[in-house]
Amino acid sequence: MAGIEMRADLSHLVDALIAGDSDQILAQAREQLQQGEHADVLLGRLALLTARGDADGNPTITLAAAAMLSRLLHTIPQPLEGEVLPHERALPLFMQALLVAAPAVRNGKDKQLTLPAPFFPSELAEGDTVNAAIRKAIDSNDSAMTERLLLGLYGTGADYRTLQVRAYEGIATTFQDAGHPLLFAVRGFQVLDAVEWGTHTPEIVDWLTPHLPIRPQSDEPEWVKAVRSYVADPAHSVASIRTRLAAANDTNALPLHQLILSDADTTQVCQGVYNALIQGNASPRAVGSVIALAAADIMERVSDENRDFFVQAAHGLLFAAASRLVFRQVQDVEVLPLLFTSAAYVNALQKEITLQPNATKTPAPSATQHIVGGGLIAPAQLETLNAQLQNQDFEGALHTARRYLKLGYDGRALFATIALNAARVDATADQGHTLQIVQAASEEFMAWPIHLAETNHEAFLTVALRAAAFGKRHTLVNSL
Repeated sequence: MAGIEMRADLSHLVDALIAGDSDQILAQAREQLQQGEHADVLLGRLALLTARGDADGNPTITLAAAAMLSRLLHTIPQPLEGEVLPHERALPLFMQALLVAAPAVRNGKDKQLTLPAPFFPSELAEGDTVNAAIRKAIDSNDSAMTERLLLGLYGTGADYRTLQVRAYEGIATTFQDAGHPLLFAVRGFQVLDAVEWGTHTPEIVDWLTPHLPIRPQSDEPEWVKAVRSYVADPAHSVASIRTRLAAANDTNALPLHQLILSDADTTQVCQGVYNALIQGNASPRAVGSVIALAAADIMERVSDENRDFFVQAAHGLLFAAASRLVFRQVQDVEVLPLLFTSAAYVNALQKEITLQPNATKTPAPSATQHIVGGGLIAPAQLETLNAQLQNQDFEGALHTARRYLKLGYDGRALFATIALNAARVDATADQGHTLQIVQAASEEFMAWPIHLAETNHEAFLTVALRAAAFGKRHTLVNSL
C-alpha cells in the first residue's frame, strides 16, 4: 500500500507549510486527501520532513499520533443520512497535524541530512558488544557515537527490530525530561511504520539520537537510581523468561496495580514487577497494561478545570503506554527493565500529584445542554457521541460510549470518533498532547489483555473522552 502513496507530490503542500498560510494549507490538504492518498502514509512522510527541523521532538511524535489514529477512521460507519467521503472524514485530523508541523518544516527547509560515519559492530574491540557500547555512549552524553552505532547496525542490514531493541535497551533504566526520550523512540519508530522501514530509517535515527543521552545538567530523579540499582543486582535477573515454557498467567500482574498506587517505595515497586514477571509468570505485555491502567487512574484524580495539570499527569500514561508497546514490537529480555522504570515512574507521579493542592478532581464543566438520543445502531450512537463531545457534554458522552461498547460494536470506530474530536483541540497550544493522550488511551484500551477482561479498564476511555472534550479548540479546524 505504502508504495503507491510514496509517489505523491507533496511539494505544493510543503510550500504552503513554509509560507504559513492557513488557507493555502487547508486547500492543499484537501487536494492531497481527495487524490485518494492514505492519511497515515502522508502524515508519515510529513513527519520525516518535520523531524529535520524539529529540535523539540513533540511535533514529530504528534504527527506519529495523528498517523496512527487516522488508521482507525475507516472503521466509522456511514451516517444514517448522506455519505461522508474518506478524504472529508480525515481532514480535521490531517489539518491539525499540518498546523503542528508547519514551524518545524519551515525551520528545516534548507537543512540537508548530514549523517556521521557509521560505527559497525566489526569495529568494536574484542569482547565488547553493541549493547554495551550504546549504553556507554548514552551514559557519557555522546549523541554522536550513539547515532554512529545505530547507523552501523542499520548499515549491516540488521533486522529493524534489532535497531529498536538497542535503542530501547540503552535508555531502559534512565529517565529525563518527563520520559520523553522513550516517547520519541517509540513514536518515532511508528513514523517508520507508516512509511515502511528502509531508506528513511537514518532520518529518524538522526532526529532521535540527540534526545537519548543522559545530559548532566538535567538531574535524574532519585527513584530511577533506585531502579538501576535493583535491576543491576544479579538476584533480580529476569533472564529466566528466555527459557520459560509454561503459559503466561496474566492475572498475576493485577496486584501491581494497587502497589503502584500506594505509598510503596521504588524498591518495593520494583519487587512487585519482578514478582509479577518471574514468580507470577505474567507476560510483559500484561504487566505493561496494568502499569498503564494505574497511570490512567492517576489522571482520573485531576480536575478538568486545570488543563495544564491534566497534561502533566498524562505523562505517566504516555510513558507507560510507550513501554507496553515496546513489548508488542520486540520480545528481547534486554528491554524488560523498561517495565521497572515505568512502574516506578507512575508510582512517583501519583505521590507527586497527591501532594498538589489542585490534584483533587472537581466535577467536569456542565454542558450548555445535554444531547440525548443515539438509538441502538452504531452510526446513530457515534453521531450522538460526536455531538456530545463538541458540546463538552462529558457525562453524556461517557454514557453513550458505555452503551455503544455494551452492545458489542467496534471499539476502533468509537476511538476514531474521539480522535476526530481531539483533532479539533489546538495542538499548537498544547504541543500535541491531546492527540498523544488519545492515541495512548486508545492503544491501551484496545490492547487490554483478554485474560484480564473482567478487570475494569474504563479509565482509558474516560481520559480519552476528557482529553477530546475539554481542550481549547482551534478555530479553523473546529469549523471543518
